[in-house]
Amino acid sequence: MARLFFFAVLALVASAKGQDCVFPFTYGGSTYYSCTSASSTGVWCSLDAVYNGNWRWCDERECTFPFIYNGQTFTTCAAGSGLASNWCSLDAVYDGNYVSCSDSHVIVDPLDDKPEACHFPFEYQGNTYSTCTLEASSDLWCSLDAVYDGNYKYCGEDECVFPFIYNGEEQTQCVDIEINGGWCSLDHIYQDNYVSCAVKPCSETITKDHGTLHSPNYPNSYNNGMDCTWIFPARGGTVYLEFQDFALEVGASTFGMCEFDYVEIFAGETSLGTWCGNYGPGNITSDQDVTIRMVTDSSVAVRGWYLKFRVEGATPFGPGLEECGGLLHEQMGHRLSPGFPVAYHNDIDCTWTLNATQSGVTLEFPDFDLEKPGEYQGCTYDFVEIYSGHNRVGRFCGNSPPPANTYYADRVSIRFKTDQHTVASGFRFTWAKLAPATTPEPATTPENMTKPDPVTTPEPEITPDPATTPDPATTPDPKPATTPEPATNAPVAHTHS
Repeated sequence: MARLFFFAVLALVASAKGQDCVFPFTYGGSTYYSCTSASSTGVWCSLDAVYNGNWRWCDERECTFPFIYNGQTFTTCAAGSGLASNWCSLDAVYDGNYVSCSDSHVIVDPLDDKPEACHFPFEYQGNTYSTCTLEASSDLWCSLDAVYDGNYKYCGEDECVFPFIYNGEEQTQCVDIEINGGWCSLDHIYQDNYVSCAVKPCSETITKDHGTLHSPNYPNSYNNGMDCTWIFPARGGTVYLEFQDFALEVGASTFGMCEFDYVEIFAGETSLGTWCGNYGPGNITSDQDVTIRMVTDSSVAVRGWYLKFRVEGATPFGPGLEECGGLLHEQMGHRLSPGFPVAYHNDIDCTWTLNATQSGVTLEFPDFDLEKPGEYQGCTYDFVEIYSGHNRVGRFCGNSPPPANTYYADRVSIRFKTDQHTVASGFRFTWAKLAPATTPEPATTPENMTKPDPVTTPEPEITPDPATTPDPATTPDPKPATTPEPATNAPVAHTHS
């Protein structure tokens, strides 16, 4: 009889495989909104609203994303915490119920898998740095602590500053202008500090509601052998394109055809035309998705094109992606991070801007909750970065907001950047442009804020290496593969196992 009962249970479980749990369900007079271990050594769910003997074990189909564990918010399966396999919580806030999972996305252990983070600003040898530095080293580096205490990293793509200004043009991504290979600036306005980074592919779906776009390398010559597409989804609204500049290789004079390099524009599936030479499309308006296709041959390249775009009346792009960034015109107001106060999203990179006024502006973050930093105090996962004019005031994350009620006399840029995993509730910031009579004393400006106390251990004397940055009058050249050894007692590279 026992054997028959055992096989009956196996048959029941097998028949339940693939069926969906019903939430909420009632069992034993109690209501359950997620899987439960009631009367069982494992977690299970009912296949009926009122348990009627039909059930199955819970698996990764019941993972709850995002979920909170030990104060961290996870948007993918987690690793570590003493478990042999990747796992997820079955509740929005971990309550002891979990299952193994094999999420196809990145598996994250926030304590082990994420990179070390620069701390901006940081103090070294009595000087304060708001960006990576060559001080006492032949390679750009930054401190991982507010006051340098021996913990540092060499700067890389994570420290790119977007947008940055180079030769008077604003760049919003890695570029390959005038040199081979992608690079980015480490300062808001290029000041000879740069690192290599990956150039985005030339095909892209535009997710913003307004902005500018240009052909690769513009205003320098585009590349040969390209076949690129840019898609502007209408999302129920209207797409407007305004070409500001247009210069492609001239087509054959016979019949006026564009058989060498050309731009073709589509509204939905319908071609609106093909353009080349110096005669561009002008303005394009469409209630359908607009696609720009650019094709170039193997010879002759000129500067390309530059356009402004906007999408009006559209639904937000993707689930919950509210407007992020832009120019703030109001005398006073507030803005929220996308998704606040529930949770922001992954892969955000946007900037709000407050133009300079005669009497300045005050800025405050009454609510601030971003992903917590790793072992050191720096922020490289999700962060808010503030610039006063072209000077970086600081980078902020976790539960440590920018200084309260801070006065800025110059233009203010507020950059919000998130990585590919782990989120938190986000932030709310307020601003007020001041009348002349209420301008605070200069002593309250960020430049004169109290610096952290220096470490009590005396720093050794360091002799800097000769500067190796490119001449300002020339374009940046990539650094050689092997750099000079840093000076005695200067930071040295970490060895990672």
